[in-house]
Amino acid sequence: MKASTLSSVTNALRILRLFSQKQKELSFTDIAQLSDLPKSSTHRTISTLVKEGFLSRNPRTNHYRLGLAILSLGGVIFSHHVLYKEALPIVKKLSEALDESAHICLMENMEVVYLFRVEGRHPDRLLTQIGRKNPIHCTSEGLCILAFQDESTITQLLQSELYPYTPYTLTHRNELLSLIADIQNNDYCLLENTYYENYTSIAAPIRDYTGKVVSSLSVIGHSSRMTGKKQEIFIEKIKDAAGKISEYLGHYS
Repeated sequence: MKASTLSSVTNALRILRLFSQKQKELSFTDIAQLSDLPKSSTHRTISTLVKEGFLSRNPRTNHYRLGLAILSLGGVIFSHHVLYKEALPIVKKLSEALDESAHICLMENMEVVYLFRVEGRHPDRLLTQIGRKNPIHCTSEGLCILAFQDESTITQLLQSELYPYTPYTLTHRNELLSLIADIQNNDYCLLENTYYENYTSIAAPIRDYTGKVVSSLSVIGHSSRMTGKKQEIFIEKIKDAAGKISEYLGHYS
């Protein structure tokens, strides 16, 4: 490895290590002073880290914070990182307000992965433990992420073998394309009985600083508790909470 390349990597790591649970955002001046790097090197390194997604910039303060690409360094479950941990109180508040289990989910290798779970007081025991992977095509939390990915990713899922987990699981291409279009237009997904019979799931997309959908916020509960006008309340609160989490990731609508 060339000395210049090694120096650039060292500078980048030095800057990334400045961020912590207590120090979530830093200005350019803060970074230059704390890293003890020349301003020219600091500016060049920060620009590269922002471009690659390892840092994001808060347009309200012009300060920098860790970006979502940090998650790729250690696999999807490494995202217990501060990026999502600081959003956990929002998930807890949502779970308490709706009295249902709430989750933050990511997509990896054409499956949805449950990153965080806050349980409601109801004794439902669904297969949504932290780290568990579930299919995308029959889960609102998975489809809510998939709907905003590139066309090739969507096509890849639609061309795969889609297992009908219940009589209500959508497995036909046109049905799923129609649902994906609805999700794109409405910014949420609601599914009933598609993975578990008698259970409803509602999810909203979470966006990062680039505006890309990188995860989803979902609430899953027995359908008897999520009917009629209650669904409208759930949708509104889930979308609002997902928007707040997106702000933590640097997305400001």
